[in-house]
Amino acid sequence: MNIYRSQLSPQAIHVQLPTQSPASVTVKKSEDSASRTPLISDASVLDKVSDPKFEMKKEFTSPNGLFGVKYSLAAPRPGLSNITFPIIIDEGLQKKADKDAGIYYAMMFGVNTEKGTALGRGYIGMQPRGDGKALIIFSGYGPHFNAPKGRAEFDGVTGASNSTLVDFKFGNKYELTVERDPAAPRILSAYVQDVTDPDNPGPKQHVKDIYVDQNVALAGSDAGFVEQYGAKINKSSQIAPTRGSFFAPFTTDDKGDVKVGEIMSTGLYGRYKNSTVGKQHIVKEQGIGKELEFSLQGVGS
Repeated sequence: MNIYRSQLSPQAIHVQLPTQSPASVTVKKSEDSASRTPLISDASVLDKVSDPKFEMKKEFTSPNGLFGVKYSLAAPRPGLSNITFPIIIDEGLQKKADKDAGIYYAMMFGVNTEKGTALGRGYIGMQPRGDGKALIIFSGYGPHFNAPKGRAEFDGVTGASNSTLVDFKFGNKYELTVERDPAAPRILSAYVQDVTDPDNPGPKQHVKDIYVDQNVALAGSDAGFVEQYGAKINKSSQIAPTRGSFFAPFTTDDKGDVKVGEIMSTGLYGRYKNSTVGKQHIVKEQGIGKELEFSLQGVGS
């Protein structure tokens, strides 16, 4: 269990996540041609220690957490009706067989009651597979969730999980959406869409539904993670290189107005945080993180 999944109780919506270590930062300024708002790009090193070295552990484990993010999105009480998480995966280990390892890129979301109190949590994410495919995972943690077309478990504990295989291409931009059914506020639906070409986006594909035992809304803040799963490992050199970008999530209100939140890095974490090297670039608008590009890999060969 990584530190994110082990803190999935309803009381842990506002998790205290690891902060990135200080590193030299270069600042570049650009300008958004549409809004004419100055953009600032911060580049930094992810390394947790000054001289990351190869590590070998006694115990073989999986999954292994690698990199964390957190997000914030203004939300009325009791919460939002939908959240969309844009993501790009440029490079990552593809799980092609049951014995293989793979990389999982996920965003978590909090689920509130209709009174605005925390009820549970879940996540939606992508696992690149072979043959130009990716598995989209949509799960809810705890006794309040079930998946009529999925599995009655969440990483081996009480909960509900769905998965759907979709076409996938490294470098393309995808939007993962969690949406409360407008006609049935006890149902959460998930969707994935290729939006690489904003003028000609791909079809919005349904990733099945999660049913909740009461009316719900979505919390406006939570976390995300990158982890290596599948085959167990005991060496930092077994952490495969990966690159990608998380974008600030957004929500669309009843009037069709889009509100964009903030994305932030929480840095490397997990058993191999001191034997992993990486870099990140954060694009900010008026000091608010809008895009977070990262790259990392384990030390050793």
